Amino acid sequence: MKRLLVPATVTGRAAAFTGIRVFAIVLAAASLGVVAGCGGDERLSREEFSERLQSIDRRGSERWGRVAQRAKDLKPDQPISADLKQPMRELVEFQRQAADELEELNPPEDAKEEVEKLIEALRERTEIFDHVIAVGRFTPREFDQITESGDKIDEAFQQLRNKGFLPKVEEHDGDTS
Repeated sequence: MKRLLVPATVTGRAAAFTGIRVFAIVLAAASLGVVAGCGGDERLSREEFSERLQSIDRRGSERWGRVAQRAKDLKPDQPISADLKQPMRELVEFQRQAADELEELNPPEDAKEEVEKLIEALRERTEIFDHVIAVGRFTPREFDQITESGDKIDEAFQQLRNKGFLPKVEEHDGDTS
């Protein structure tokens, strides 16, 4: 799994932004609109779910890539530039929409738990980014919280990948840079 590291926090620990690909996958899953008990009675087929997840992955990768590129030199408590705020706003809006879509659709039975985890982690991360945008800076704690949410997202996506809903990372590497 690829990670983009931002400079070390005040405590000396590096706060990692989840890699573009993984975050996109999370967003893809979120945009799938796949949550147990939500939406209509009809469940998405494995193929429909997989296609939607991969579509979200591609769109999320683009947004995450813009944020990660502009945030690579950002240090804790440093003001966020307008150049970074705009892609962060786009990412937040995408995450919000993806989580909402996931709540509206019914995934295959064996993807329900992972989708619920994705929604929760996306909402957590969205809330953190909303706050950061509002105050204009990241604290060391917010760097850590974003990393923790990213880890939850990564785990849910890896489980979905293991169940065959997403291509293995090696198969996906050629699609994004």
